[in-house]
Formats: sequence, structure tokens, C-alpha cells
Amino acid sequence: MASPILTWQLRQIGARLRARRDELVVIGEQLMAMPDDADEAAMQRHRAHVIAEISRLEARQDALLDRM
Repeated sequence: MASPILTWQLRQIGARLRARRDELVVIGEQLMAMPDDADEAAMQRHRAHVIAEISRLEARQDALLDRM
């Protein structure tokens, strides 16, 4: 049986993952509408940051699930 703390952590990570994935969709839509290369480069950097954060959160989620 999972501890309450473990369950809470999984819920928090799940919420953060959903938020980041939603943000990634918005970034994709914004990139399609960007006319300026400088703005696009900044948005691409932000997109890369969000993707890295998603990967980190997924790894943490996997580690927590392994502890269950």
C-alpha cells in the first residue's frame, strides 16, 4: 500500500505534468504564428525548457511508482 506522502507526491507531479503538456501545446500554436525570427528563437528555447521539465517530471514519477 502506498504511503499518503507518496500518493500526494504522485498527484502533484501529475498535475505539473498536465500543466506542462498544456503549455507545450500553446507554445506549438504560438510558434506557428510567429513572424519574427528573434521571437521564434526565444520561444524555441522556452519549448526546449518545457520539454526538459516534462522529462524530469516523468522520471520522478517513474521513480515514485517504482517505490509503490
